[in-house]
Amino acid sequence: MNPKKRKVLYLPSTPLNLLVSVAHALAYSSEQRAQIVLIDQKSRDGNVYFKALTSWSNSPFERVELTLGLAKKGKEKLNERKANFLSLSKVIKNFPADVIAVGSDRRVEFQYAMHLRSKVVGRSNIEGWYLDDGLYSYAGRPYKWFKDVVNSLLKKLAYGFWWEEPQTVGASNWINQAWLFSPENSISAIKQKKCHPILSEWFLNKEMSQFLEFVLNDYGVGQKMQSKFDAVDLFILIPHPNNLLKMDRYIERLECFLEKTKGLELAVMVKYHPRENKLDSLNLMERYDVMVVPSSLAFEFILPKLPQESIILGDISTVLMTAKWLRPDVTTFAILNPSDQFAQQFRGTLEKLGISMISKFEESLLFVKKKMA
Repeated sequence: MNPKKRKVLYLPSTPLNLLVSVAHALAYSSEQRAQIVLIDQKSRDGNVYFKALTSWSNSPFERVELTLGLAKKGKEKLNERKANFLSLSKVIKNFPADVIAVGSDRRVEFQYAMHLRSKVVGRSNIEGWYLDDGLYSYAGRPYKWFKDVVNSLLKKLAYGFWWEEPQTVGASNWINQAWLFSPENSISAIKQKKCHPILSEWFLNKEMSQFLEFVLNDYGVGQKMQSKFDAVDLFILIPHPNNLLKMDRYIERLECFLEKTKGLELAVMVKYHPRENKLDSLNLMERYDVMVVPSSLAFEFILPKLPQESIILGDISTVLMTAKWLRPDVTTFAILNPSDQFAQQFRGTLEKLGISMISKFEESLLFVKKKMA
């Protein structure tokens, strides 16, 4: 162990940011020492990602920790935050980081950790890194000045006057550098930071494959189901349950499409949004003979398993952007119904990122790379 190496503490909260953290830590393992704390998690004992990280013999992390985010509001939430702050302070004491990397500088855990290190070494001697977590890096976050000002004041009173309220993720003064899938297309507030590209090859090495295997197996996606990925023609990502209600006749249009793919004997795999609690709430397996993967399994962990000939169909979600970045060899489409005002508001962002758009599911059949009798 080289004590002179830069110490980097990763604080991911989403599956995508965990994947980016792992890829980044592997890519720079010769230049740094790393530890990781999964923040804002719903469980410890049943946490697949925590289990995978602690079981992984080739992990780039010297230590793996976890903090919970179960409480909703009030005194219970405040007590949970105090417990999390205590855990983070112990991590910082034992691992005095030179850099703290996060997927959202709006996370109070990140700002608290930066505050702790700043008190010891000074603000100029601790760096904050923003690791791309998708949509907000390129579309920005709607700024509501009154709500944000009030929220900032409440957090300063609750946690301390070190709190900053960034107008959008990655834009606060706590962030010095940003690692992005598409730096040239990021919003201006992030471009003002020192920006670096995230490379797709970071996700394709054998160490990363081993980590992905741990996660898939723990989700019950064993070799038998993984072998089915090789034959997939179409992979459909179903939107967030709330967005389904906003999108014009989405379910009806999806059902009509699946009726056609069933007649063409295409291998179709479906993944519901992680917020969908049921395995198959639309009963698509029985009605249309499709394969359904666990909704709680992040799509980013499935991507490397899909064949080049497959087609991914999604909407305006971050995972569609991830598919474009991590698997540029796979055909990816965003389905934007011209009459759907909710979906159409994201057209500019999708165009900027080079994501192909079609107006209806059926248009994708022109790109299926197999003979359809």
